[in-house]
Amino acid sequence: MPEGLSAGEVGKEIAEHNEHFASDADTDHGDRWLSILEALLLSLVAVFAAYSGYAAAKWSTESSVTLAKASAARTKANRADLEALVIRTGDSASFNALFTAFTAGNVNAERLAAKRLRPGYRPAFNAWLATDPAHNLTLRPGRPTCRNM
Repeated sequence: MPEGLSAGEVGKEIAEHNEHFASDADTDHGDRWLSILEALLLSLVAVFAAYSGYAAAKWSTESSVTLAKASAARTKANRADLEALVIRTGDSASFNALFTAFTAGNVNAERLAAKRLRPGYRPAFNAWLATDPAHNLTLRPGRPTCRNM
């Protein structure tokens, strides 16, 4: 239920107020100026209320657009993260196949596995091979063996 008076009720109240003061013989111009001041004040309140609604609607639109952009960026980041995870898993599977062939001494399987390495992974694998992992006992397990990795 709305609070306050409707526009018609406000007009009726102002008219009754004017009739009440118009009937007094002692009415001076101060009351008339007071009524004008009241009307101006009510007008200002109405203008500020309208502007407040406009500003709230504008901010709401801007925040919705910003939220949509952030959501799109988050989706793109999730997609890139998933793609990186798939690539890393593929590289691990390729390395495991090659390393299994290497430790088994199967040179043909090792060559085949080396050919199947992803082109972007080959430089890292070649850098690892350059450390001579089969004979270099100074390499620590679980650490990158290439200095620039």
